[in-house]
Amino acid sequence: MTIKGFWNIEKIVGLTALIVSLLTLIVFVYQTNLLRKQQYMAAYPHLSLMNEKSGTLQYSFGLSNHGVGPAFIESVKVSASNDMVYDDIIHYVEKTIGKQDSINYVYSNLWVGRLIPANEKINLIQLLDENMIKDWGLVTTEKTTKSTLDRANKLYQILNDDEIDIEIIYSSVYGEKWRIGNHSNVPKKIE
Repeated sequence: MTIKGFWNIEKIVGLTALIVSLLTLIVFVYQTNLLRKQQYMAAYPHLSLMNEKSGTLQYSFGLSNHGVGPAFIESVKVSASNDMVYDDIIHYVEKTIGKQDSINYVYSNLWVGRLIPANEKINLIQLLDENMIKDWGLVTTEKTTKSTLDRANKLYQILNDDEIDIEIIYSSVYGEKWRIGNHSNVPKKIE
């Protein structure tokens, strides 16, 4: 049977099958992209720099992963106003504090390839608190406590100076890269 000369039932069925196949392909590609996005989001690391307990003897400056996947450190760069560039936050702090100032703290380095697990926090620099001082057998007095609080404030000011730029680039298990810094804790994706 022929419909309007050129079109017959076989051609209409064939064209309908082709259109259904193309629509199925479009839906399949769309679903695949959704699944990939879901998979990437299931391993999304979200790092942020933070100050905790500012102005106290328990002051610390840390890096936290609030995401659902691990973060791999790709690079760390601390740029100071004197055009000096440091590859770790502690190197900047040590250079800024100087030898004459005795601020008692413990620290943890960041290096390329370091893994920050999901929902983990690293104290990059932590002032020695009273419990640590007692555990290590160091002596404290009211004068040294006040002095230590002054030093905690100085350490806070060094790490939160508007003149420095801290930039941390990290990646997910899928190789997606992000950048954070001390001026913006919202990760920016690097294309």
